[in-house]
Amino acid sequence: MAVSRVPQGSRMVITIENGVSAGGLPKYIQRTYKSVKASAVDADVYVVAQGMANLQKYPITGISRMDEGNLVNG
Repeated sequence: MAVSRVPQGSRMVITIENGVSAGGLPKYIQRTYKSVKASAVDADVYVVAQGMANLQKYPITGISRMDEGNLVNG
């Protein structure tokens, strides 16, 4: 049985350090951007995220890409 993945889309997630908690630990928030083309190259997604980082008030601590797809038999 050969199962293959059919790409459906991607999301870009930017993690931002958003201050400090009462206990002195950093607080984080995530900004999720939908509708990233599944065919987009990782380096291009990263460059876009870096450009968006320059618009943020707080420092960016991580950039992630989440791919979605359907698994089909055949």
